[in-house]
Amino acid sequence: MILFFRQWQGELLKLFARRRTFIGFGVFLALEAFILFRLRTGGLRNMINGALARQGASLEYYDSALTMALQVLGISCFLLGGIYVTLVAGDIVAKENEDGHFRLLLVRPISRLRLLTIKFLTCCCYTVVLVQFMAGSSFLLGVAIKGWGGGFFALLLVDNISELHDWGNGLYHYATASLFLAFAMTVISSIAFFLSCFSIKPAAATIGALSYALSDLILKQTPYMQDYEHFLLTKHIAVWGQLLLAAPDWAVVLRSFTVLAAVNASLFIVGAAIFESRDLKS
Repeated sequence: MILFFRQWQGELLKLFARRRTFIGFGVFLALEAFILFRLRTGGLRNMINGALARQGASLEYYDSALTMALQVLGISCFLLGGIYVTLVAGDIVAKENEDGHFRLLLVRPISRLRLLTIKFLTCCCYTVVLVQFMAGSSFLLGVAIKGWGGGFFALLLVDNISELHDWGNGLYHYATASLFLAFAMTVISSIAFFLSCFSIKPAAATIGALSYALSDLILKQTPYMQDYEHFLLTKHIAVWGQLLLAAPDWAVVLRSFTVLAAVNASLFIVGAAIFESRDLKS
């Protein structure tokens, strides 16, 4: 196991040594600053104030760093995070093949399954780090603007989530929800990783995974899929919003995250079977 963790550490160092790995972090910071500016002055602020007024809640108390951070995370995480997660995961196997590195990598005492396991775990780790960076930096920028304290108005209009918390409970629910969101987003990286196991270009794996994720999202938002939405991954990903409620429906949360875990495992197993059958020598 020590050798396994050393090899995983080496793969992580290789990933985070690339400049393009950090593009998503930089782009998100710029978008985050713009959204927070609009939350202070634009229509988003009016929307939140209107929702608070309908609940009879204090505008000054709930207009806090946590309320602003959740809006930034809800608006940007799936679309912007999905782009950079698929970019890294679609690249991680296909790029090695394109550059001809597999002959050298497999000279070491390492099996193909172990090599793929290390790369899959690296994709999952990158996804969790990226989402937690989004959640943490949104919160810290919110604190810089609004200061520490206040209430937490958990509002996700798309998923019909609306809940009021005090500061302590708000911090707990925001942190817990962001962790579940990070795990849910690993299913997007798993799709890109699965496609990357085929003999295709990295760009094709990235575009294929992104196309699937966006098609799934579009279908979720149409009224024609209401009877079949349990087949849509975005329906299960959206369950992270349940963790923002004071009393989450744990049966729904457990069911959706079991589905996501099963999809992750299935994509890895099928991807590994495809990779094992490939001729990497010629």
